[in-house]
Amino acid sequence: MKELYIFNLKKEFARLYQDKPSELFYIFNRIYYMKEIDKNYGYNLFEQISNFYDKDLVNRFLSYRYKDKMMYSCIDNEHIINDLYLNEITILKVKPSNIRIETNVEYPSFLKELKYFQGNLFVCNFKEQEYFFLKNIKNKVNN
Repeated sequence: MKELYIFNLKKEFARLYQDKPSELFYIFNRIYYMKEIDKNYGYNLFEQISNFYDKDLVNRFLSYRYKDKMMYSCIDNEHIINDLYLNEITILKVKPSNIRIETNVEYPSFLKELKYFQGNLFVCNFKEQEYFFLKNIKNKVNN
């Protein structure tokens, strides 16, 4: 399963790293793999570059976008797509610090919808060392 983390960057950092996403990924990667003893430093660093999510706002946004879709279900802060036709199983969890997606496909359907969510969203796959700004995946997500 692929695991993606989506962070909502502060506007000034999104502009600063727009042409240097590898440097931005390096910062998030360091925070992700930080030792327990350094977590306070990591939290302060995270708080400087990223906004926290309003979980209710994200949940309402996703529920509205998928309300009439048979393949979609939602329980609290967990959104699930089980699309047998596209062979996609994706679980999205909304947390204050990030949106976490577990999926069996390369580009989950949730990415297509989250492109329309407010903010400067930056996607990281720490295990596979992949990263991108969500607004830049036009051609990668199926329409």
